[in-house]
Amino acid sequence: MNKPPYTAIPDTSDSNYWESKSIKNNLRSTTFVPRDKELHQQLRVKAWAIIQASLSKKNRKGKY
Repeated sequence: MNKPPYTAIPDTSDSNYWESKSIKNNLRSTTFVPRDKELHQQLRVKAWAIIQASLSKKNRKGKY
């Protein structure tokens, strides 16, 4: 299977990126877990940097 090149964290409807997990006793709760945890971490760091760059210096937080 060919993976599409991700440049940002996709919507949870992307089943190539996300895997859904349900809790046994709670049918109404679904958790989405990334299939490739390393790629997800890279995209999170990139998104965090973009968010921090858009904030003023006094509102910036530490590293993610």
